[in-house]
Amino acid sequence: FRTGEKILMLSATILNKEAFCQNLGIKEEDCAFLSIPSPFPIDNRPIMFFPAGKMGARDIDNTLPKLATMVSAILGEHKGQKGIIHCHSYKIAKYLKDNVRDKRFLIHNSENRDEILQKHIDSKKDTVLLSPSMSEGVDLKGDLSKFQILCKVPFPYLGDAIVKKRMNKRESWYPLQTAKTIVQSVGRSVRSVDDQAVTYILDQGFQYFYNKNKQFFPKDFKQCLKW
Repeated sequence: FRTGEKILMLSATILNKEAFCQNLGIKEEDCAFLSIPSPFPIDNRPIMFFPAGKMGARDIDNTLPKLATMVSAILGEHKGQKGIIHCHSYKIAKYLKDNVRDKRFLIHNSENRDEILQKHIDSKKDTVLLSPSMSEGVDLKGDLSKFQILCKVPFPYLGDAIVKKRMNKRESWYPLQTAKTIVQSVGRSVRSVDDQAVTYILDQGFQYFYNKNKQFFPKDFKQCLKW
C-alpha cells in the first residue's frame, strides 16, 4: 500500500531482495528491506531430506513406486496425526491414492479444493490431505497437520507461455519462484510458536536445486534442514 510517495510491500517470502527487485523491475537503491527472523523454535519444525529418487519428467515413472513406499512408511510413523502431502501435480496425487493403502487420504480436484480442506479441518479422524495445490493460503494450525511431505521440487510449469516468457526475461525468476513455493509449502503446518510439525522432502532433485540456489532460501529455512 502507498504511504505518501512511498510504497510499502509486506511479504513473508521475498527471500532475496536482489532477485525480488530485478523481477519487479525496480532499483535496489529505491527500496529498503527489513528482515525479521521467525519467532518459531527451530526444533519445532525440522525439515528432513529422504530422497526417494529423481522426480523430473524423464525419471518420475521409475521413482513413483519407491515414493509410494516411502510415503506409506511415513504415514505409519504418524498414525493418529493429521498431515498434508504436497504432490505438486495431479499425476502424483492420483498415483499415491491408487498405490498407497491408507483410508486417511482426502484428495481434491480443481473444483472441490476448499470443500475437502474444510472436511479435513472438521474431521475428528487423523485425515491426511493429498493435494497438488495447497502450498499457500492454507492454515493448518495446531493438530490440523503434525507432518507434511513434499513429493517433488515444485518448478513452475514450462508449458505455460507466461512462465516461459518470464523465465527468459529474468534469469532469477524461475528458481526464485520454485524456492518461494518450497518455503511456502513448509510453512503450512507451523503457524505459531507452539506448533510442531516435521517436513519430509522426498525428491532427490531437491539437493541439487538447493545447492545451486542457496541464495534464495532464508537463513531460517536453512537452520531447519536435516541432511
